[in-house]
Amino acid sequence: MKKIIALNCGRKGQFCETFLKEAAMGAEELGVETEIIRAMSLKVLPCNSCNVCMQKGACVLKDDVEWILEKTCVEDAALIIAVPCYHVRANGYFACINERMNHVFMKNMEIMRKTRVGGIIGVGGSGYDSWTSLSNPMVEIFMQHTRKVVDKFQVNFCAIKEWNLWLRDDMTPVTQKVRVTDIPYEEMWTAFGPQLDRIEFYKKALARARQLGRNVAKAMDMPAEEAPYLGEKSGVACPVCKSNILHVHEDLPYVVCPICAVRGEIVIENKKMQVKWNEQDAKVPRFSMEGDRHHVEWLDKHYFTQPQYFQAVAEIMNGYKDYGKIIKPE
Repeated sequence: MKKIIALNCGRKGQFCETFLKEAAMGAEELGVETEIIRAMSLKVLPCNSCNVCMQKGACVLKDDVEWILEKTCVEDAALIIAVPCYHVRANGYFACINERMNHVFMKNMEIMRKTRVGGIIGVGGSGYDSWTSLSNPMVEIFMQHTRKVVDKFQVNFCAIKEWNLWLRDDMTPVTQKVRVTDIPYEEMWTAFGPQLDRIEFYKKALARARQLGRNVAKAMDMPAEEAPYLGEKSGVACPVCKSNILHVHEDLPYVVCPICAVRGEIVIENKKMQVKWNEQDAKVPRFSMEGDRHHVEWLDKHYFTQPQYFQAVAEIMNGYKDYGKIIKPE
């Protein structure tokens, strides 16, 4: 039976998990079962940068992250991740898991062929004026190593259409039209026309989560490269990760996706900004088997196999070991 692994980085039984269960119900309608991982109920430690995993292929930390990575990155299943946003980006539980994945794909580069699909659900309390803008893009960093993301959406409980693209017919952002700090608070609720009440909004968000589950399940029945993207869109989104966060160089009009390293050039068409993306970059983005192999080979040649460098740096750092007032709680 086909299977989806659902990673809940939020609290047990709360919004992230509820949306994941709705997605699981949608997938179940199409005969796909789902297994849910509760990250907050497991032991999750941050990377301590010891580099042992890069040498031995396994992390020395005694927690559950190795198991989580095996289930989410290696197992032959689709993947849906739900993350809460507490302060602009995905939460710390997700960050700890994300930062400890490098050795997993280095042991098995084949998982980076992206023959499997996935989905992302971001959950934010407010979301107004981009207070959740880095949440789903941060999850894309994890997903792009092993999955083709076919659907994603960001739930912002302020319930205003401007900040919930999945509620808009065109699913394109219009954040330039108003900033909440520039208008009286009461007018915020009417700046974009009639809004849903809280319960109606929540029910629509649940329905959207169920549809995401269906979309992921349907995509499992076709080659991943043929699966269409059905999530939130933007006219300037990266052709790979569909995020619209751009690294803008000082020599305009050139830009690059900070996630996928796909280069582009800004153009103006009908008074609207567009990006002409480099098609070759999109075929071999940062997180592809070819892109990551190049990265690993570069590090091996110019870093890990340079013992004289490590010795020289250690000598420099040794001069600082006794300097400074180090504090800690009493």
